[in-house]
Amino acid sequence: MFRIDSLLQYGQQILATILLLLHALIWIVDEPLLKFSLTFVLYGLFLLWQPLWSKQAKVSRAPVVALALMFVLLAYRFPNESLVFFALIVSGLIGSRLLGQSAYRSFDLLALLIITLEMAVGLVPDTFPQIKLPALFVEYMQTVILVPVLLFYFAPNPDHQKQQRSQVDLMHGLLAATLLFIVLLGGIVINLLYGVDYLDGLLLSMFIVATLTIGISWFWNPGVGYSGIGVLWNRYAMTIGGPFETWINTLTTLIEERYLTPTDYLEAACEHLVENDWLNSIEWHFNNFKVSVGDKIGTRLEHQLDDELTVILYFKADPGSALEQHTILLIRMAYQFYLAKLNQEKIRAQEHFATIHHTGARLTHDVKNILQSIRTSLEILDMDKQMPASQKLLESNLRQIGLRLQSTLEKLRAPRLNTHINLVDCRKWMERIEKLHGNDTRMSFHSDIENNLVLPVDLFDSVTENLVNNALKKPSVKRVELRLLSSDDIILLSVCDDGEAINADIESSLFTKPVSSGSGMGIGLYQSAIMAHTFNYQLELSQNEAGRVCFNLYQHLSD
Repeated sequence: MFRIDSLLQYGQQILATILLLLHALIWIVDEPLLKFSLTFVLYGLFLLWQPLWSKQAKVSRAPVVALALMFVLLAYRFPNESLVFFALIVSGLIGSRLLGQSAYRSFDLLALLIITLEMAVGLVPDTFPQIKLPALFVEYMQTVILVPVLLFYFAPNPDHQKQQRSQVDLMHGLLAATLLFIVLLGGIVINLLYGVDYLDGLLLSMFIVATLTIGISWFWNPGVGYSGIGVLWNRYAMTIGGPFETWINTLTTLIEERYLTPTDYLEAACEHLVENDWLNSIEWHFNNFKVSVGDKIGTRLEHQLDDELTVILYFKADPGSALEQHTILLIRMAYQFYLAKLNQEKIRAQEHFATIHHTGARLTHDVKNILQSIRTSLEILDMDKQMPASQKLLESNLRQIGLRLQSTLEKLRAPRLNTHINLVDCRKWMERIEKLHGNDTRMSFHSDIENNLVLPVDLFDSVTENLVNNALKKPSVKRVELRLLSSDDIILLSVCDDGEAINADIESSLFTKPVSSGSGMGIGLYQSAIMAHTFNYQLELSQNEAGRVCFNLYQHLSD
């Protein structure tokens, strides 16, 4: 089945057909109905060739119908005037890409010359009866114009697979159409007002326009030691307060917000950018996740920032070269600020660990002094052989405190490689934990031991101490439940409390980095998670709601 899309790769041949049909409407066809019908064919070919919007994109029916009716009425009521208007539009579109497509510039200049001659020699004299041209000259020009139109069919086409979206420079297009209109209008005015021959008036008008253009270009950049019009124009054009400057100011403001994570920062920055009129959506594709903002509709543009990141932009319409490059520049700036935010997070984590290191060093020194004082007190008590019961109880407590401080001091020292793992069966470990925390009325203990397996003491002691202490520190907690399950399939330690739920921001960072809740350094659970992973266990927050907050330490024995 034939598809119109297959014709789009022959852009130069479509343009040649437009020029040939325009030539026929001007010089050959005189019957009004046939001319009106061929005008529709001309407009259809123009829709296939035009570079203003994508041919595959959907357009709203209402504006298209209104525009079509306007052109139909214009073509029916004023056939020659409609052709003049159409030729000016085509010349503007061709002139808009003269500086953008250097490989096909010669053919664009040829097409622009053909349209100029068609209008100057064919359309204008037919539209204004007062303008008379020699009959022999008209016949000669008709043949002269037809030859390059036919040669235009042999113009090469760019590779349709590699061809990028056509670029239209609005200012250059308006300038080309305006200059052509001024030349034609000048020739008509000089002929009608001053009685000068039309061709002489046309040449005079062309000379005046060319002289003014060369003069303005010289004044734009004279290059003789003083600034020209170009500097004044740049001073006017480079205003502050536009959408680009506003968004850059937004980037610098958001980077100062310490509570925003790098992903949150990127999402917030893009939300501000898609508020502009030309952009619908931005989608960041990282290796492990993606960030999407806005509605993914409209013209799609994919840009590769690096090997691991792709950004997809959705414009409301074809952005053109300038707007596309500006938007990519803003995206690159946002990515650099995102990397700066990542580095900021890393530096903050390093500072956090440095603070913990210095705090631990000071605590080690203080614990050593306290331990030395306790040992001195014990030596004094040992000198008295006949001690009352109260002093014996004091000695027992001091020895127990000394042992605890000695154990704490061993943990604060630099780590040493130790391949020895202390193991104990579940029942013995549970009995020891009940004795240790049994005096606290808020604690309850439950065990379901089907298979009395052994477990690593250091891991379970460390995790239990962290979870129980964190739960008891909550002012709203009235009950803390510790449960141990041991079966052929799983070993599970669960610590639950009836306090308030953990904040969502803290929950997202649990077990991945130190998180402080305000009462400590926030490194306990982070270290417990690392230690659990070392022993092939998993530590997770299994439930988080008001009145029920549960942490689980478990290992599937089948794994």
